[in-house]
Amino acid sequence: MNSLQVFLIGVLLCTVSMAQAQKMVPEATVVNGAGESVDLVDYLSDGNPKIVSLWATWCGPCRMELNAIKKSYPRWKEKYNAEVVAISVDNPRMVDRAKKMFASNEWEYTFLFDQKQELMRKFGIRGIPFSIIVDGEGQILSTQMGYSPGYEDMVEDKLKSM
Repeated sequence: MNSLQVFLIGVLLCTVSMAQAQKMVPEATVVNGAGESVDLVDYLSDGNPKIVSLWATWCGPCRMELNAIKKSYPRWKEKYNAEVVAISVDNPRMVDRAKKMFASNEWEYTFLFDQKQELMRKFGIRGIPFSIIVDGEGQILSTQMGYSPGYEDMVEDKLKSM
């Protein structure tokens, strides 16, 4: 392993550790599909668990994650009253493309848009997808960078334990 690879692994581990050390969702304003501002802390603190996925239209693993979650989501919604919140971190010109992708994939998640990439900065995120499981009070239970098959099982385990 060369020094660049070691450095990049160290940066990745530090980024994940910093994000996991955060206990509550940070203050941030995002935009919903209608272009209205949404206070993220208020939205995520409504008493129901949330699975938050930061994603982008150009990100293949993001689409894989959102498609995989699609299969489990009806069960999570029914059993745990959980909601999936997909927050696009695309640049502002990509809102229409993200909306079209949502519709064509029949993702029935809540769609929000982080136009200023505020969450990316506050979490220190360097890669997506970045997923966060939040309890009903806005407390972060877990985070994950990247997607790997089986992630849905881990989410279900977290929801069961609430």
